[in-house]
This record gives sequence, structure tokens and C-alpha cells, in this order.
Amino acid sequence: MDAISDPAFHSTKLKSQYAEETPSLLTLVIDTAPKLWAELDNEGDQNANIISVLESIIVFLNAHLAFNSSNQVAVIAAHSQGIKYLYPKSNLNQNKVTTTSLPGKDLSIINNDMYRQFRNVDETLVEELYKLFQEEKDQVEKATQKSTLAGGISAGLTYINRISRELARISFKSRLLVITCGSGGGRDEIFQYIPIMNCIFAATKLKCPIDVVKIGGHKESTFLQQTTDATNGVYLHLNSTQGLVQYLSTAMFIDPSLRPIIVKPNQGSVDFRTSCYLTGKVVAIGYVCSVCLCVLSILPPANKCPACDSEFDEKVIAKLKKSNK
Repeated sequence: MDAISDPAFHSTKLKSQYAEETPSLLTLVIDTAPKLWAELDNEGDQNANIISVLESIIVFLNAHLAFNSSNQVAVIAAHSQGIKYLYPKSNLNQNKVTTTSLPGKDLSIINNDMYRQFRNVDETLVEELYKLFQEEKDQVEKATQKSTLAGGISAGLTYINRISRELARISFKSRLLVITCGSGGGRDEIFQYIPIMNCIFAATKLKCPIDVVKIGGHKESTFLQQTTDATNGVYLHLNSTQGLVQYLSTAMFIDPSLRPIIVKPNQGSVDFRTSCYLTGKVVAIGYVCSVCLCVLSILPPANKCPACDSEFDEKVIAKLKKSNK
């Protein structure tokens, strides 16, 4: 009977008490604006197209789901006219499987013998992207397109917040990955400053790191760099889509709990300066609206904030004008 009290006999009982790895939610926001991908194609990278990126994304999502049976994924497209939830779909029929192929590309990665959870995600993603491409096939030539990436990030954080509330009793991790391409730092990005700042505050409160993969383009995306730095995320600027799956499966798989103690593969230093809302110039010292935090390099006309239309005190404006003389 004394042998029963031996610690060796208790080791088998402790194994059943081991907790499984904490489930994780990966939310992917991909910029599908045709204008950006057309610019990337004009830079000479023949493999830089949304289809090659889609193939890498499918492998990346499947790997995340394979880590833990309780892991979840969500995919949101930020296109030229707004945002669209690609996965999950509320009307998704788990028993219905369709085969959708994109013209000119073989997506043989999706087959009948694939694990059902992988197949549901992959086929839904491909089908919804195909529908989106059909809707946007004539949008490349339109000059009125505006980036909706800030709206996509906001929608991703909203989804993460909803899932975290539904699973409040379960220990849960979440992170958000943004994939964009083309030129950065343009005037269109200036108008996203306030929405992106709001996303940074929301992600910090949710303790959700935001990772960014930027493909092509000669300029860095200043606001996205600031986003990753403020949320303990990873920012990568790739010249082309070659080797994208390797970058996704290494740099973007760093667990949030390990990021404070390891060296993240960020590139270069972060420019914390912002741009003037009116002129688009980089501002080191300027004027800031106390209502919406809009940054200006010049005094606004009509004594109103160009972003939120808040009226400024005339006495303060008069003092500023005198000091500038």
C-alpha cells in the first residue's frame, strides 16, 4: 500500500489535467482594390497578382486551423466600394460543397479529400472573392476609387470584439493581419488618419496586435507602421509576392504572448510624424484640432476644422496669425 503513495503513480493522473493550448482567432483583412494591384503589376512583377496571394493565404489559414481544433479564422475584403465579409458567412451551408475556379488559374489545392474544415474555409473564400472580382472588373479605370482599408480594419476589430464577448468564459487570443499592396503615403491615406487612430485605440483596449504585410510600392505606409508599433504587431514590406507563404508562416505566426520577449522581424525605424490634412505634407510641428485630433500645417480657412467642421476660437486664431508674422 505504501507504493501507491509513490509520486510515480500520481504522474498519470496529472496528464488528464493538462489544459489544451488557448484557442486563437485570426482575422485577415485583404485590400482587393483593383487599382492597387494594377499599379503593382505595372512595376514589372509578373507574379504579383491577387491569385498568387490567394494561394498563399489559403495555406496560411489552413496552418492556423491545424494548430488547434478550436482555432477560428475570419476574412474581410476591403475593395474599392466598401468592405465585404468573405468568411464566415451567416448563410454558409456546411453540407453543401461547390467547386469554383478562377479563370486562367489552377486552384488544385482544393480537392475532395481535404479536411472538411479546411475545405469549407477555402471554397467559401475562393467563391466570394470570385464574385467580388466579377463586380469590380470595370473598376480599374475609374479614378474615383478610395481606399477602404481603415474600414476593413475597423470591421475586423468589431468582429473580434463580438466573438470575444460570445466566448467570454473561455480563455481566448486574437490577432489581426492586414495585407495590402501598391503605393503608400498618398493623399488618399491622409484621410484615413483619424479612422486608423481610432482602430489603434480599439486594438490596444482589446489587446489585439495588428500585423501588416505590404507588397510592392516604393513608399512605406506611415500610418500602418505606426499601427503595428502601437499594438505590438509586425510590419513587413515585401518587394514581390515571391516567397509570401514563407513570410506568412514564419513572421506572422509569432504568438502574441511571445512578442514582448523576442525580436520581431520589423524592417527599419518607424516614422511617427503625420501628414497635414490639407496639404499632405509631413508635419513635425503643426496645429491639432482638439475635437478630432486633425493635424494641420497651416491655419485652416474660415476658422473651421476641415475634418469635423468644428469652429475655432477667433481670439486664438488671431494670436496664432500674429505669431506667424
